[in-house]
Amino acid sequence: MATRTSVRAELTGTVTDGARRISEHPYYRGLRDGTLPGAALVHFTLQDSCHLLPSYGRAHARCAALARDSRRAALLSRMAAGSLEDCTARLTGFGETAERLGLPYAADAGPPPAAPATLSYASFLGDSCAASLAAGIGALIPSAWLYLLVTDELLDHHDPASRYAPEVRKAHPGDFYRGMLDEFLDLADEIAAESSSADRRELVRRAGHAVRYEWAFVDAAWRLESWPF
Repeated sequence: MATRTSVRAELTGTVTDGARRISEHPYYRGLRDGTLPGAALVHFTLQDSCHLLPSYGRAHARCAALARDSRRAALLSRMAAGSLEDCTARLTGFGETAERLGLPYAADAGPPPAAPATLSYASFLGDSCAASLAAGIGALIPSAWLYLLVTDELLDHHDPASRYAPEVRKAHPGDFYRGMLDEFLDLADEIAAESSSADRRELVRRAGHAVRYEWAFVDAAWRLESWPF
């Protein structure tokens, strides 16, 4: 029997191409050189912290409940807890950022409604976890992986004198995150290896969709996307 390629290897091209496309988006170019409109940063941060990141954390928790052994459940639970705790920390930190930069943000205004791209992505995450463990893992892989690749690029190429330089440095998750991502990708390889051919194909298919959702989320922030009425 032919040996299967690891799912990490199979997805590397898709994820790295997605990271390139996202890093080249005007949103991230503006973060690098300091020209990003403040309203776009507010949109991204609130949609992420109030809606998408909580959905991402809950999706990890649902996958943890589907895991067959305690080691996998523990890793997914840690990622769920970290994502959910990060929501509050990011909002608290953003209040200080907004005050420093004079951004249009009022902490006491409450969360904005989920924008169309946010709601679609969050719904996709929930649907994937309801479908199967393999589908859920596939939907979750790109966000964690792209976050590291994009912030690596951002940190390496930003203007250290720009108005957003402190936020760029704070956004990078560091080496601990890099190690956790490796654990997560190892887990994905294990699950893919144990899955049927159909479930593995679904994992890969969902990962491809999630890469596109990540780009769409960034693009929505750039466009200040909102509902038409």
